[in-house]
Amino acid sequence: MLTEDQLADRLRSRLRHELAAIEPRTELLDDLRRRQVRRSVATRISLAALPTAAAATAVTMVVMSGGNVVVPAKPARPVVLTAAMVKRVASESRHALAHSGRATISYRITDNGALNGSGTDRITFDGKNWNDSFSQTDPASGGQPAHTQGAINRVVNGQLYLYIAGPDNKVRWYHDTNPAGHPNVQFSDPRTLFGLLNPSARFKVIGHQVAGGVRLTELRATTPVRTRALSSIPDVDPGAQVKSLVIWVDGHQVVRQMSIRTQHVSSSDPIYLKKFKRGSGYGLEVVVPSKAFLPAAKAMARKLRKHYHVTVGIDPKLAGKIAHHDLVTTVSVAFSGFGKPQVISVPKHAVPQFSRG
Repeated sequence: MLTEDQLADRLRSRLRHELAAIEPRTELLDDLRRRQVRRSVATRISLAALPTAAAATAVTMVVMSGGNVVVPAKPARPVVLTAAMVKRVASESRHALAHSGRATISYRITDNGALNGSGTDRITFDGKNWNDSFSQTDPASGGQPAHTQGAINRVVNGQLYLYIAGPDNKVRWYHDTNPAGHPNVQFSDPRTLFGLLNPSARFKVIGHQVAGGVRLTELRATTPVRTRALSSIPDVDPGAQVKSLVIWVDGHQVVRQMSIRTQHVSSSDPIYLKKFKRGSGYGLEVVVPSKAFLPAAKAMARKLRKHYHVTVGIDPKLAGKIAHHDLVTTVSVAFSGFGKPQVISVPKHAVPQFSRG
């Protein structure tokens, strides 16, 4: 939920992309409380007990004897997690964050090798209450310095609160009093990233490290999968492919950290966004250089009209060249506060504001 200024800045940085339909949100586990009463021997092995890759261990199926992991004396190939173990890690991670927790998602985007933007989302959730504090930095360009903007979206007991700049450019808390808009508020749920934990990715044990006093096992996907879980990552386009995926798992088979690199090769029409004065506020105009690009411009306008007054225009002076892009996004994710109550309170002195939407 951004102001017109923030929306314009964000959309200008994203006009390099093709228009794409918004992906539907994936649900969390259909039944988080459904737990297997019996587990195979392989799923009961603690990842923290696995040896490092440098120490060299050996087979795809790891077995247990007398409570200890048994591996051959001589390595045949790197340890690859069984399908049962990967499913166990995904299940335990979802269960640990089923009700409450925190996640920090940091990302960096390059376009054809040049820095195109970066940002951080700090998400806290407790039941249906959410707080998403985010910032985004656009790199310096056209003689203009780098620009950083931020905002906070918060839902408490079904009510939406926004910490954004108002019409006077002063940042304050607002209480959105339009109940019709609240059901449509969608947060980027970091727990959907556990959808990347698919046995087909063939996770290989890389080694161990200690972070925050916790011993973690590093696992690398040898064949990263393509999944809609990427919709949880800020500014990753639908259709992006996972090129690299590394996770760090604790002794309870819970994911503590993730490192993801995605790539999306695409072309984009020359579509521009302009802001104009409208009454006491502002409106947006989607502008293209010729009639050939009007269908794409109208499609974008239809999306924006859900919350803003938008018009469509033609300006022959604008550059009409189709741009080609190689977008690479590197992402780091850190999970914490597993199952611990999170304080997400109603902001004091929030200004009531009835929004459209």
